[in-house]
Amino acid sequence: MGQTVPATLLLSVLALGPCAQRDALAPSAEQDPAIAEFTQLVNAARTDSRCPALKWNASVATVARRHSKDMRDRNFFAHDNPDGLSPFDRLRGARIEFTAAAENILMGTTSGRRAFDLWMNSPGHRANLLNCGLAEHGVGTAGTYWTHVFVTR
Repeated sequence: MGQTVPATLLLSVLALGPCAQRDALAPSAEQDPAIAEFTQLVNAARTDSRCPALKWNASVATVARRHSKDMRDRNFFAHDNPDGLSPFDRLRGARIEFTAAAENILMGTTSGRRAFDLWMNSPGHRANLLNCGLAEHGVGTAGTYWTHVFVTR
């Protein structure tokens, strides 16, 4: 692949499929501060939109982090990796069951506030962030690559 994409290029995908174990509402204390800030902003926006807060799922965050690292390390920016694995394949590979799932990806920032603003100003990403039917999530970063994965039981 090896293609270069603009820093503000954003993609999202939403599909149905088998959900994961619930953890706390927020990432652990050891989590990247940018991810913690992003998670707080997302849940505040969801509350303002009358959606329940997303529950943090460490297993989903691991899937997200691995995808961000893979995009960075193999120099691609896409939901499907160069091996053809989709977000849903990655969730299933991690043995995470779900009835619905979505993924937002982003490249070009290390700031939780900037990631939130970029995704909230993109209609497809905003729809995922404020989808009241999505219940759990995990976020992973690697450099300036972000992956936000959502699941529902």
